[in-house]
Amino acid sequence: MGNIDPTATVHSTASVDPSATVRAGAMIGCKVTVGRNAHVGANAIIQSGVHVGEYATIRDEAMVGPGALLGPGSTTGRGARIGPKAEVGTRAVVGDRTNIGSGSRVSAGALVEQRTTLRRGALVDRGAKVGSRVSVGSHAWIGAGARIGSRTALGARVVVGSNAEVGHRARLEQGVQIPRNAVVPARARAVS
Repeated sequence: MGNIDPTATVHSTASVDPSATVRAGAMIGCKVTVGRNAHVGANAIIQSGVHVGEYATIRDEAMVGPGALLGPGSTTGRGARIGPKAEVGTRAVVGDRTNIGSGSRVSAGALVEQRTTLRRGALVDRGAKVGSRVSVGSHAWIGAGARIGSRTALGARVVVGSNAEVGHRARLEQGVQIPRNAVVPARARAVS
């Protein structure tokens, strides 16, 4: 336990690997598992039942909700919020001040840049990239390898097919479906 700062709080039922690092003021709740060589930043809060995979990084002031899963090698940015039962996959990256809603999933190798919001039940599939300051509606699906430009808004239940590209500041209304490999230009508006 030499890698745990004395000002950190670790619940007695939590399991923190001896090689993991827990910084000053961090709080680790009950039945949390922190894997080998994981890093928990200063003042981060990890609520009950969370699993933090090996080599995962949770940056300063991030908050991880109950039952969330942070995969091996994943990164959760400074001040990010990961909702209850959300999943950040293997080597996925969630940017600073980003909010990942309850039950949402950022799959392996995906990138969600800073100050973006994924609402409840949204999915960012393998290797997809979501730009900064994007709003993704509940139960929206961003396919594998898709690219979403910054300051874009996707409504609830929008589907963006695999390898599709949505330009900066585009607006896709609820229920719109973009086919795989399609290109939606910057500032475009699509309604269902």
